[in-house]
Amino acid sequence: MQEGGALRPAWLARAGAWARRPHTAKGAIILMTPASSALVLARKHRSAGASLSVREQGVPVAVEPPPNEAEARASIPPEPASARPAQDQVRPRSAPPTGHETATSVEGALALEQRGNREGAIAALRALGEAGDGRARFLQGKAEKELSGCARARETFARVGGDPTAGAVTFDARLEEGRCARLLGDADGARRALETLLDVPSHRERALTELRELD
Repeated sequence: MQEGGALRPAWLARAGAWARRPHTAKGAIILMTPASSALVLARKHRSAGASLSVREQGVPVAVEPPPNEAEARASIPPEPASARPAQDQVRPRSAPPTGHETATSVEGALALEQRGNREGAIAALRALGEAGDGRARFLQGKAEKELSGCARARETFARVGGDPTAGAVTFDARLEEGRCARLLGDADGARRALETLLDVPSHRERALTELRELD
């Protein structure tokens, strides 16, 4: 026999010739039966090839070659962007506010400030103040104070406070002027602005509070 249990064809031919003899027929049959079985198994083994690569308890078991995972992934087409969830898609960012925006009313200027465009709001309020809107001028000073402190805002508040046509907003402007003067270290300027409010009931207590800060 060959390796793996296969029988050479010459053995079968010799066994056939032996079987034709009367006195050896019975022995030839005994010899050919296992030999034929072995030849059949050998042919099946050759035809199966690499698929009969595992034996369990002496019985060959067909084993499918494992799929190439990388090739399988490469064969899958990429998912189109339109099929992805909305939260996975990249959304363009909105443009930041620019200083070129403008407004023609106090409300529009305040809307610019709320969107983060404080310079545009100041420009719009200044234009409205030049047109005679005392409230817009006062809000201009407030926006300037928020943007860069009292250095710019104090002068704006002083202009509103000294404008008799500005109405009741002049008292708010004098109070803010006094606070800015105190914060900038100008005690005398702060007293001059705050003492004008001692006869104004709506602003008297706040003016006294600021004056006590100077002592």
